[in-house]
Amino acid sequence: MKHKGKTKTAEALKEAFWKLYSKKGIDKIKISEITDVAGYNRGVFYSYYKNIYEIYDIIERDIMSKIKEMSLLIQSFILEESSNSKLAAIIDIYTKHEKYLKVLFTKDDNPRFMMRMRKMLKENLVNEHKKINRNMSIDTEYYIEFYMAGMLNIVMYWCINSNRLSIDDFAKLISELVKTKPVDILKQIYGKN
Repeated sequence: MKHKGKTKTAEALKEAFWKLYSKKGIDKIKISEITDVAGYNRGVFYSYYKNIYEIYDIIERDIMSKIKEMSLLIQSFILEESSNSKLAAIIDIYTKHEKYLKVLFTKDDNPRFMMRMRKMLKENLVNEHKKINRNMSIDTEYYIEFYMAGMLNIVMYWCINSNRLSIDDFAKLISELVKTKPVDILKQIYGKN
């Protein structure tokens, strides 16, 4: 069992790193800045982390697991048409990790995060398909890519602009979008019903 003091110190260093990372690129952050913000000396940092990138990787892995959990809930929310418990779980995950999600979705200095996330989300969809059908046609691969890219981008867009649309309204929008063919959506946008 971890000692509470050690966990508190590690978390304080992570929080200090994130505060700085939210404002500038990872390559511009110094360990001394992290320890100053956290209220520790530089030596304490090395008791917990090898370098700045290790802190980032730990945060990213945690957030990636939350994104995976959220994406599976969103998928099942869509497929089941409506589920208040799933919606509540999605809201809870998003709320707890909003400060990380907003930064990760808007930072241009880390394309690796977006590539990892796309790969993970696509693997989720492929694995779900394999449970039902062993053979995957080329068409199915394209459908999965199309769906995954659209879902990823709309979730990112909402996370970045969440003050403009409540999560309840966002969930309704997702359900509506999934039921409508993309061509029909474009026709509606351009008034060509």
